[in-house]
Formats: sequence, C-alpha cells, structure tokens
Amino acid sequence: MKKMMIVLVGMMLLVAGCGSAKIGFEVVNTPEYKNGVESEIILKATESGKAAEGLVIEATLEMAKMDHGHIEATFEEVEAGEYRAAVELPMGGEWIADIRAEADGSETTEVITFDVKE
Repeated sequence: MKKMMIVLVGMMLLVAGCGSAKIGFEVVNTPEYKNGVESEIILKATESGKAAEGLVIEATLEMAKMDHGHIEATFEEVEAGEYRAAVELPMGGEWIADIRAEADGSETTEVITFDVKE
C-alpha cells in the first residue's frame, strides 16, 4: 500500500510539472456605464510574469447579481500583453467575464470579475 501511494504521488508531481504556465488576465481600467455609449475594457494578459502576446481573445460578459443576458466581446491586442474591446453595457455594477484565449493552437480559459462605474 505504501509503495502504491508513493507511485501515485510521484505520478501526480510529474504530471503537474509537465504543464505549461497558465495565462492570467486582469481588467486594468474601470469601464464606465453611459446609456447608449460603448465603454472600453482593457485586459492585461501575463504568462510567467511576462506580457502574453499574440492571443486571440473573446469573452462573454454578464452581470454578477442581475440577469441582463450575455454580451460577447472580441479583444484586439494594442500593445504587448494589452488587449482592448468596446462594449455597450446596460448598467454599472459587478460584472463577470468568461475569457477564452487562443495562441498557437492552445486554448486558455479563465473567469474574472470586475466593476463598472455609473
């Protein structure tokens, strides 16, 4: 039993060590709600502490505590690791972004929250 446990722990460590670094995302501006006006959302993408470049990023946005449906956003890279999208938001408050990013045939997903000013 002890040998089996050692083998399982060793295999788990090996698999964990073989994974690539995870890309992280954060909203670096505070989008603002204005009725009928698009707001800019700026994402910063990093991998192992460095700017993650060349990503194709799409996100589904929805309010955290109210149902206003889903808003699709496509982000464009404007500088190393910085991606922007313009969306018309129905109101301020806490929002959730379900992010999907692809680079070199590999896909990364992450869910983050951010606030929108009114």
